[in-house]
Amino acid sequence: MRNAVLKYAGYLAILMILAVMAHGVISSRGVYLDFANFYDAGHKALLGEFGGLYDPFALIGGEDPLGHMTFFSAPVTAYVYVPLALFPPYIATFLFKLAGTLAEAVGLYLLYRQAQPLAGPSANDQAAFLGLFALGALLFQPFWVFYAVGGQTTPFVFLFLVLAWRTYLRDQWVATAILVSAVVLIKPAFAPVAVLLFIFSSTSFRLVALLCGVLCGVASIWLVGWPVHREFLALLAAEAGSASPPWMNSNPYSWIESLFVAPDAYRGSFALPAVVRWMTSLLRLATAAALVLLLLKQMRSGIAHAASRHAVFATAMVLVVVLSPVVWSHYLVVLFLPLVVLFAMRRNLAGGARTVLLVGVIAAIGQNFILLQHLVARFGTSERSWVVAFAMMKSLPAILIVAVMILFHRQLVAVLRDAAWMSLSKRQPPT
Repeated sequence: MRNAVLKYAGYLAILMILAVMAHGVISSRGVYLDFANFYDAGHKALLGEFGGLYDPFALIGGEDPLGHMTFFSAPVTAYVYVPLALFPPYIATFLFKLAGTLAEAVGLYLLYRQAQPLAGPSANDQAAFLGLFALGALLFQPFWVFYAVGGQTTPFVFLFLVLAWRTYLRDQWVATAILVSAVVLIKPAFAPVAVLLFIFSSTSFRLVALLCGVLCGVASIWLVGWPVHREFLALLAAEAGSASPPWMNSNPYSWIESLFVAPDAYRGSFALPAVVRWMTSLLRLATAAALVLLLLKQMRSGIAHAASRHAVFATAMVLVVVLSPVVWSHYLVVLFLPLVVLFAMRRNLAGGARTVLLVGVIAAIGQNFILLQHLVARFGTSERSWVVAFAMMKSLPAILIVAVMILFHRQLVAVLRDAAWMSLSKRQPPT
């Protein structure tokens, strides 16, 4: 009975997701926010004005830019946004959001189909998984943030990561390397994915990934020139030490800085105090080290080949959120991949782990951009108590999912030892 209820709740959730997508695509909200960033980058690439690519106030063809946000992708990716520059802003944002919607829909569908065999063979198991997947996707607001900011590249990154996960499980090295390279070019903050896969994969994969990375680098420098890349690297280095308002940062440790930094400081640009920067950096590194050590234990526990590949990929997804100093709410979509596998294989999880995961998904409602704007407008950010509360709301989903990865490690090993992984394993782990 309960599984039947979940199944029909899942169908209702799918209808609601389709309604959210339709409304998001036709809404013109956010045309001067993130969308303007990509729109301006496309205009600069179209005119060959790469000298001002990382200057948010640089004139474009002698005219003011649409927005004033700093571009953080690799220089060569500006060419990807040239098609946007061929249309007026409101038509371009419609097309951009439509493309992002299609990418996200395909990514969710492929993720569901890949994880479906792990849920169990019975009709009841499949009905429950369908309901949990659809309800989880609906509630997981990081998927829908891009509508409020005029469009984002994260839906494409999500699709590429799902495809990379599928090819990685099948040991398709060339496809995986190309997909992960594309992800890092679009969003350099996702570099931990490339690093962890490089470390924990076979020599064949390392060679392919290295070749792919070198070719991308050479092609980018040849097309755009080294000075622009030097500016890009300097920008990334500066960003690592800068501060972002904690009510906009979904990193699991961003709330800590709100305990030490006066609320008024966030009204202007400033660098974090050294003590706070070192404290949060050490916590991020310690958490990353714990996740990698637990991954080593998982891989040495006699699990199926596909399970070991998934363990590496799932840990890489979590490391993106842990290691990035600034995590925009839409970055959290990477956490949905390991979440879905745990939904499917919840039979191996005790009540405590299930509860923490459930709270984590519900807490993701707090990532809703419009909800956050209303809360900030209603309560303000002049009092430390509200700043800390907003920061905790933003950090909570990542905190809870990281807690499951670390505190419930033995149950995760049981998940990875489940016989269902054999249906995805082409072969046993190499000796």
